[in-house]
Amino acid sequence: MNNKFLFIFTIVLCCMSTSLAIAADLSGKVSPQGLRKADNILVYLTKTPDFSRPPQNEFVMDQNNLTFLPHVLVIPRNGIVSFPNSDKVAHNVFSLSRTKKFNFGSYKPGQSHKVTFDKPGIVELRCDVHAEMIAYILVMKSPYYALTDKKGYFKIDITDLDTGKYYLKTWHEKLKNRKIALDLTQAESKSMTIKLKRGAPGVLYK
Repeated sequence: MNNKFLFIFTIVLCCMSTSLAIAADLSGKVSPQGLRKADNILVYLTKTPDFSRPPQNEFVMDQNNLTFLPHVLVIPRNGIVSFPNSDKVAHNVFSLSRTKKFNFGSYKPGQSHKVTFDKPGIVELRCDVHAEMIAYILVMKSPYYALTDKKGYFKIDITDLDTGKYYLKTWHEKLKNRKIALDLTQAESKSMTIKLKRGAPGVLYK
């Protein structure tokens, strides 16, 4: 009798714990002011659990045709990024950002460097040889983020995120940050429209 009661009690506990997690996507569209395209806008959640383990994948910030590829790279904290020179000329990639400072010096086509980004925040990349080259690496605390596509759509996988109160934030190099309070209490997809104004962006985290 006791064993039967224990089995039922265990099942109830499992159901209760499952109901506290969200099995859905947080999706929507960002409508930016004064931009031809609505891509490369970061949408992310804060007040969420941080990454519990180091990332396994290595990320790439390439250089080709005097351009950083991609223009915006979003990675987890402790992510490793390689910087190959796939161009026909030498480059000198550097960062003066507080999140991560480095300077590779001039390196030739076919060569590459690697950097581990152990602090969350924004890293602005420049090339000392080509002033027009600029890109951004956004180092995130948690996995709940997404970049918008060309039409401004985004989708954040919030599977296994506990219900509760969070903040939805945005970042783009030419737009003011936006912060929206969210109460995720239902295990269903949520969709929203976010309007952003041009202006100087702020930091990712305070």
